[in-house]
Amino acid sequence: MNLFETFKNELKLIFTDAAIVVTIIAGVILYSFLYPQPYAKKNISEIDISVVDYDKSDISRDIIFNLDATAQINVKQHDLSEENAKEALLENKIKAIVIIPKHFKRDLALNKSPTIAIGADGSYFLIYGGVLEGTMKSILTHSAKIKVSNLLKKQVPLAAAKESYAPYAINKINLFNKNNSYTQYVIPAVFILVLHQILLIGLGILGGGINERMREKEDGYFKYAETWKIFLSRTVIFASIFFMHMLFYFGYSFEHFGITRLANIYDLLTFGFMFLLATISFGLFMGSLFSSREIATPIFLFSSLPIIFSAGFIWPIEALPSSIHYISLLIPATSAIHGLLSLNQLGADFSMVIDSYTILCIQAVVYMVLAYFVFSYKRKKYYSK
Repeated sequence: MNLFETFKNELKLIFTDAAIVVTIIAGVILYSFLYPQPYAKKNISEIDISVVDYDKSDISRDIIFNLDATAQINVKQHDLSEENAKEALLENKIKAIVIIPKHFKRDLALNKSPTIAIGADGSYFLIYGGVLEGTMKSILTHSAKIKVSNLLKKQVPLAAAKESYAPYAINKINLFNKNNSYTQYVIPAVFILVLHQILLIGLGILGGGINERMREKEDGYFKYAETWKIFLSRTVIFASIFFMHMLFYFGYSFEHFGITRLANIYDLLTFGFMFLLATISFGLFMGSLFSSREIATPIFLFSSLPIIFSAGFIWPIEALPSSIHYISLLIPATSAIHGLLSLNQLGADFSMVIDSYTILCIQAVVYMVLAYFVFSYKRKKYYSK
């Protein structure tokens, strides 16, 4: 069987399989709109909190007013005790608790330093940071009022009092995540993971299905076509489809959700294409191992979270056990996420991601060779009986 006939048979097998078509076409497009919706509100603002005011003084009420006035915080409720506030936090009615201690006003008058306690859900990094930032703004604003007021009582001119309290202004500029939002750092990485996982699921369903047919000794093209022709045809088909998906994600989807694009287009496409080749090779290898088509979907779906947390964009690589990090490098998504985020979100030169690119090149070759031998062995095993 020549290469053209093999290609036609592969194309027919893929596009007459409803599960594969829905997965690799509809699934990719659907995810591009559904996944980012929870993060569509780019800025972290109006975080619901509870305030426990044990002091109940005019100063504590002023601080609570300032808290509610910040962009980050919404004082949703006032609780009489920490226990009530903790219960609301555990029930997810609020995201944080601010506790103003008893004798707060008195301690300030005695030039003591009372402590305002903050409790928040640390598993949501930006929410936690937003609560801290909003609370600090409120406290510092009130502190400034007190200090400036004391200076005015000493006959210090207003301008000089303000200058002595804040001799310089801080101008904070976020280099990459300009809006301090989930959108900028989560969605680009997850888009890469979505392409990776859906590509693997599609190839896994196809590979597992062919193994089922060969086990039943079906007289299909996969019995006669040479292995390299089958794999070349499959690689061309899936690479073409997912290259278009990649352009859609990095083009329209990034533009639609306002995600920063800093990469040189040539570098981005060069790296992205190698990511697709490495993932296809990995998918061919995994698909050749599956005994049935139903295995692929649960395996790759359940592996998504471990990949996310070992890829280094949510949890720092330095904080991971080295063994987990090295194991994660066996998966194309890890190097792809690191390289593409560095290029597209951090504006890195291609030379800065050459290590990740090299790993993808090695994976593309090694997994293709492994897939070749596994598929050839299984075909010989099934049809020689």
